[in-house]
Amino acid sequence: MDKKEILEQNKKKKQGSLDEMEKRVYNYSFGIGALAVGAMCLAFSIYRALHAMHFYEFAAIITAYLCATYVYRFIGLKNPFYLIAGIITGIAAAGCTVMFFLVGGI
Repeated sequence: MDKKEILEQNKKKKQGSLDEMEKRVYNYSFGIGALAVGAMCLAFSIYRALHAMHFYEFAAIITAYLCATYVYRFIGLKNPFYLIAGIITGIAAAGCTVMFFLVGGI
């Protein structure tokens, strides 16, 4: 393609669609958000552990997030490692959720 064709394609591009840089920033923002959620869950878990309280809900949140991430990666990439990691973290998320309800969330 020459320069004129590239410029012509860019003009035809739908307005509101994301270019490559915008897509990268958009996708990266989810990772930053996940780090923030993980840090907050860790901080609350440490606080609750230091005060002899259960913190299953925070572990359930983190492991459910990891499970969803791994399963999505497996669907897109077909790498069996992600399937195994998704199953393990899914079981951990389910276990933490059950424990949360068994101890009454207190």
